[in-house]
Amino acid sequence: MGVAALLLSGLLLMLAAAALFTNAVEWQAGKLGLSHQTTGSVLAAIGTALPESIVPVVALIGGGAGAAATATGAILGAPFMLATLGLGLTAVVCLATGRVHLHIAGPASRSVLYTFLASYALLILGAFVPTPLRWADSVVLAALYALFVSRSLRASSPGNQARERLLVGRLLRRPTPSTWLGSTQLLVALVGLSAASELFLLALHGIAGAIGLSALVLALLLVPVATELPEMAAGSLWVARGRDVLAFGNVAGAMVFQATVPAIIGLCFTPWDPSGIGFLAAAATITGALVAVAATGERGLDARVVAPVGFGLYALYLAAVVVGRP
Repeated sequence: MGVAALLLSGLLLMLAAAALFTNAVEWQAGKLGLSHQTTGSVLAAIGTALPESIVPVVALIGGGAGAAATATGAILGAPFMLATLGLGLTAVVCLATGRVHLHIAGPASRSVLYTFLASYALLILGAFVPTPLRWADSVVLAALYALFVSRSLRASSPGNQARERLLVGRLLRRPTPSTWLGSTQLLVALVGLSAASELFLLALHGIAGAIGLSALVLALLLVPVATELPEMAAGSLWVARGRDVLAFGNVAGAMVFQATVPAIIGLCFTPWDPSGIGFLAAAATITGALVAVAATGERGLDARVVAPVGFGLYALYLAAVVVGRP
């Protein structure tokens, strides 16, 4: 199958799987009595973050000369992609719907971003300390994520938010579908998202091989484009439907997840030496998150600020990689 066919197949499968996923996760959250904020930042974030979380594990198990670089790039590349293209695309879809603000609660949303920045700073700090301190760093990151999930669940209150009807239940004409049916739809959606990411990944590997990119750059720049598509697709669909809290929570919550759980793999099982191009990605990631914090106020997140900054940071990084060609 050619590169174009892989990309088209991946896109179609990604859109279908994202539609199933967003519907199923909303329905499951309604059954569990979770708010949109908790659903997006925890439940949806973990689900959509699974494809990219597998990349460093597979790279390290496979071994080889570029295994550590691939794992390092994948761990840094995921939050980089979310803080730039992920937030940027969410803002663009918001603007396309005729709105200039994502309607999200400022304090709660900034809290998620602050948690990400604290976790990500600890991850980057790990590159400058000896191995025993990296293990301690990993313990702190695990505790931070556990605290984040715990606080999100305690603060969850669905209020008067609309209840979603399960898509499969509607197709099968079941007004009260079972939890098993909802779980099946969610599992099928996650498998579809992972398969679509793999199709994109195969296409991008072909492109990278043709232009001669290094393992680190491939993992930092191209692999996350494929593996972060679940968050971007789900977020775009939610924004288009006016579910801004779910959309932002999914992207920002996935950033927190990526800066903690997969980060522990990097700190404990790789030399954790991001190199210059890795630190440049880290700088862009932190900048994107800080801009999102500054752009979040009483009216929500200002899409007019986040959209150009997100895409601009990615474009600048892409230009640096092309010029430097590490």
